[in-house]
Amino acid sequence: MPAKHAAGTFLGMMAAGLLLSSCGKKDVTGKAAPAPNPMDREQPVEVMEVSLKTLQETVSLVGSIAANESAELRPEIPGVIESIHFQEGQPVKQGDVLVKLDTRELGAQLAETRAGFVLAGRNLDRNRLLLEDAAVSRLEVDAATAEYDRLKAAIELLEVRLAKSAIVAPFDGIAGGRTLSVGDYVSPQSLITTVDDLGRLKVEMEVPERYLPNLLPGASFAMRVATSAPGEQVKGEVYFVAPRINETTRATQVKGHVNDPPPYLKPGMFANITLVLRTIEDALVVPETAILSTPRGNVLVTPQEKDGGFVAAFTPVKTGLRIPGYVQITPVGPPVKAGDKIVSAGVGGLILFPGMKLKPVEPVVTPGMPGQTDRRLE
Repeated sequence: MPAKHAAGTFLGMMAAGLLLSSCGKKDVTGKAAPAPNPMDREQPVEVMEVSLKTLQETVSLVGSIAANESAELRPEIPGVIESIHFQEGQPVKQGDVLVKLDTRELGAQLAETRAGFVLAGRNLDRNRLLLEDAAVSRLEVDAATAEYDRLKAAIELLEVRLAKSAIVAPFDGIAGGRTLSVGDYVSPQSLITTVDDLGRLKVEMEVPERYLPNLLPGASFAMRVATSAPGEQVKGEVYFVAPRINETTRATQVKGHVNDPPPYLKPGMFANITLVLRTIEDALVVPETAILSTPRGNVLVTPQEKDGGFVAAFTPVKTGLRIPGYVQITPVGPPVKAGDKIVSAGVGGLILFPGMKLKPVEPVVTPGMPGQTDRRLE
């Protein structure tokens, strides 16, 4: 056997012998030495402060955009288009005449009826005078009165029909396209154009029933569409929550308004919506890694000063709203306030128990603080 190899073997045997002798080492009384007391060992732990934040619970949805008001303009009476007074895609004001129908026939009928009405009035006056002299019967006077009233009603009807020959804008808005021209015959089924009020927009969405307890009119939301710039969001406010739930989808209809919308938002677009369900002001927040789950509930491990050092204390808490990397807490025992030191990481992997010595150190990584939840619609 080479000398170098023999020397290595000898050293290995010596090390093994020393290890065995140390394991069986006894004190002067002949008893085995006790194991080290973990209470005497100082455990390094990462420490952070409890934060005070405003949190928002949100849910992501897909909705659709609609005009604040939208109307399809159709004639109430049949006729031939005489003139068109609007430009496609241009603003119109409430009451503006957009289309006029040919009214020559109606005008002639009205003139004829008015002439008959004048004659009926004269006949009624004459019969009333003759009735005083008993020259006519009451029946003849009643018939003249009925004819007078009939022609009066006919005039009112024709005047209404004449007024309906002008199709007017029902509200301020933008005129849509048209497929009809002067000279076309139209009926009540003919679509002349549309008018959309785009001064503000409606946003319609379906919200699952499990989110409804925290949803009320006045809730805010932000939305993006395919044409939005990166990071751009448009704000809106909920004004309507349907009083009933759809039995098929188990969701309820919710509507919101967007005031002063940017021009690229158009009715009919789909929108990605972040709906704020509730806002919690001044919430106590700790990293999720600071929560230790025990058979008796969740606790925080807090370093408490003792004899010039720090020892571990367990503080029971209830958890609330969760956000990426963080969780809201509510103390259920000793008070916890913003600025209190807590063990921020490793509480589930380290051997920690009340009274154990701690050595606080700065955290290796500090999670970023998001402004809202990461809850997503499943």
